[in-house]
Amino acid sequence: MSFRLASNRLVGQSVSGMIGRTFTTLAASAPSVFDKLINLTIVDPSGARRKIPAMVGTSLYDACEVNEVELGPMTEAGAAEIVHSERWTEPVFGDGPTSGYDHVVLSGPGVDTAAPKTRSEERMIEDYWDFDEIFPESRLASMVKLTAGMDGMIVFVPPRVDDSNP
Repeated sequence: MSFRLASNRLVGQSVSGMIGRTFTTLAASAPSVFDKLINLTIVDPSGARRKIPAMVGTSLYDACEVNEVELGPMTEAGAAEIVHSERWTEPVFGDGPTSGYDHVVLSGPGVDTAAPKTRSEERMIEDYWDFDEIFPESRLASMVKLTAGMDGMIVFVPPRVDDSNP
């Protein structure tokens, strides 16, 4: 890669600085925002599919909100616990999910990379949804942190619970 300096001098891969340092152009190897973007397919209650971009590290709820996918009120009020393994759950004393309105069902690539459900998340899903609407892949969108392995994941949004009367 080469570029021209203000003095109209052609410069190659390395540029010598005024203090004797060598600077290298790393444009080809530098990370870009596209390295942090994944694509999700949202299937709404009518069966319509829509592909949305999402940033790795954000919650599934935030990605849906940015892309104007209606999931209902957010349920998170700070993590109540962190599941490190099947045998070790660390209490961190947050309120955890406070409702189960943002229930989704995950399918496809990356489902296994999602952090395991916490007891409080399972409780909220069971409290807000009927038994026949709950699946092993049922999650609260606010509790799912997106990873690069989730690229191409399909997210099913079930018909909403009526939240107009608390």
